[in-house]
Amino acid sequence: MPYKAKNSLVIIYFVPKLESSYELEIDGIFYLGPLRQPPERDYLWARSTPSDVGVRGERAVDALLAATAHNETRTLNKGDPPLPIQQIVAHWLREMGLVADFRVEELAPGSHRWQARLQVHKNGPEVLLTDVGFGISQVLPVITLLYYVPEGSTVILEQPELHLHPLAQSVLADVIISAAQNRDLQVLVESHSEHLLLRLQRRVAEEVIPADDVKLYFCEAPEGVSKLRPLELDEYGQIANWPDKFMGDAFGETFAAEEARLKRMQAGETA
Repeated sequence: MPYKAKNSLVIIYFVPKLESSYELEIDGIFYLGPLRQPPERDYLWARSTPSDVGVRGERAVDALLAATAHNETRTLNKGDPPLPIQQIVAHWLREMGLVADFRVEELAPGSHRWQARLQVHKNGPEVLLTDVGFGISQVLPVITLLYYVPEGSTVILEQPELHLHPLAQSVLADVIISAAQNRDLQVLVESHSEHLLLRLQRRVAEEVIPADDVKLYFCEAPEGVSKLRPLELDEYGQIANWPDKFMGDAFGETFAAEEARLKRMQAGETA
């Protein structure tokens, strides 16, 4: 009987601890879906402080304004001076080649109406988020979420590259790497972007991020059931078991196009 009572005491103590730890882990997970909200000409902000940017990114501007109101700052790299989150977002949008400047300001004092304003080109006119390419509004929640959530969080992103041109998709990999390393984030990305993957491989080769910190999986359904196949990424950024026709087989397309050119040139010479 004493032995059973001792075990019962352990169970009574352990279950609440497990429940508390589980809730803590769940509270540290933040998700952003692939279908993000279109931009608006102005945003109503009632001084709320959202926990994240919303599943569709609908609270991204609220999050930026709340962080600004609370004087929250972040660093791009360890050892760098801290900057307001709005400046961090503007930095990455510039790196992507999307804007020259970005800020969120109140329409009129006390109006509670705010506008996301930007310059596409340096010294160019200031325009609203609704007046530029759709990709800026779609990547804004991605960058904001990565720098808004608490350090040590887990961030899940579905197709964060949607509506971005190739250069911006490549730089997006740098945004994710930088946030993960400097903010101790675990970032899970579901993507179809070859440009994002190639930049990630490059950064591993350049020793910006260790290969051990990156896990790649290829989702396939050969028999109608989805399976995840681990991809073997080495310290030089090379994938040893590259799947057949992975990412549309870009190298195969290049080879086939060059082969066709050579055949046509040879046929022209003999004609």
